[in-house]
Amino acid sequence: MIARLKSRLASSWQYARTPRAPSIDFQHPGATSRALLFVLWLVAAVLIVNTWQHWQRMEQQQQQTDEREQHFIQLTRQQELLIQAAIRLSPRQKQQVAAFAQQSATPFALMDAVAQAWSREIALTRVEVNTQAQQVHLDLEAKGLVDAFRFVERLKAQPGVHVNLQQSARKTNDPQHPVQVKLVIGAG
Repeated sequence: MIARLKSRLASSWQYARTPRAPSIDFQHPGATSRALLFVLWLVAAVLIVNTWQHWQRMEQQQQQTDEREQHFIQLTRQQELLIQAAIRLSPRQKQQVAAFAQQSATPFALMDAVAQAWSREIALTRVEVNTQAQQVHLDLEAKGLVDAFRFVERLKAQPGVHVNLQQSARKTNDPQHPVQVKLVIGAG
């Protein structure tokens, strides 16, 4: 009897120590497994819906980003066109800029050249300054043609001065018979 009890105790001990497989029966599920399966399906459905909502939000944000990017590109192109239009001058604007530049030039250099070449034998009767053409028109009288030519030579000797003799004639109605000379003096 003791031997029998020992063998029974040893077999019970061995049965208790052997690992057993879980007792899940998929063909005949119990109430606990049905509840667990329902919870798992519910969690999976919630995760799918949540993922789908996140995906929709991401697509909407991507669409907004694309629209903003297109708007930014359009604004950049408009700005480039405006800058290019500002850089390019129309022919009329070029003429205006050139006219303003010519108006800012002063005739003082030409007048200084006339003053340096002047002598007592020369009388200036008319001085007309054209700043746009950078020219001075002079009418003068001299005792003789030689004095007038010396004046013209002194003007031509000055750097950057061009002299054109337009007309010369003797004044016959004056008793001294001076020579009248018309000159155009230009810078350049």
